[in-house]
Amino acid sequence: MKEKVTDISKVLQDMTAEMRLMRETIDQQYAEIAKLNHNIEALNRQIRKKNEENARLKERLSKYEKPKKNSGNSSTPPSKETMKDEIVRRTKSLRKPSGKKPGGQEGHDGHKLSCSPSPDEIIDDTPNYCTNCGGTLADAERVLDYVTLHFNSSTIKFAWHSCCEICSICQN
Repeated sequence: MKEKVTDISKVLQDMTAEMRLMRETIDQQYAEIAKLNHNIEALNRQIRKKNEENARLKERLSKYEKPKKNSGNSSTPPSKETMKDEIVRRTKSLRKPSGKKPGGQEGHDGHKLSCSPSPDEIIDDTPNYCTNCGGTLADAERVLDYVTLHFNSSTIKFAWHSCCEICSICQN
């Protein structure tokens, strides 16, 4: 009987040692679970923040991808706009106020296009034949009928053009 009692006590000691090991393992697993739960909550917070930011960015982007239609950005006529949109369209200006009065400012010297007394180039633009009868104008007397002033705006060179002769045949 003594052997049975020692066997039972040995079995109980072994079982106690096993239970202690199991308890330690359970405590380690519980600590690991708590750590993982903490990580999961932190990740869930990050996901919520990212979702909120994503929703804000989608809202901002939708303004550019599908803008509200009006007469300025579609074929919708102005008569189909709402009163509020029409008022905004008519009163909104892209110019920023400078604070100055409109027109010429005080102290500003005016400037204008002035003619040179001697032109850079004179072009004689007279025809050799009469435009009415087709007769030759080789020995016809030249008469200045009109003068036109032409200038090239990039270099501002003036040229006088004179034309018109009296035809001896048709008297034009």
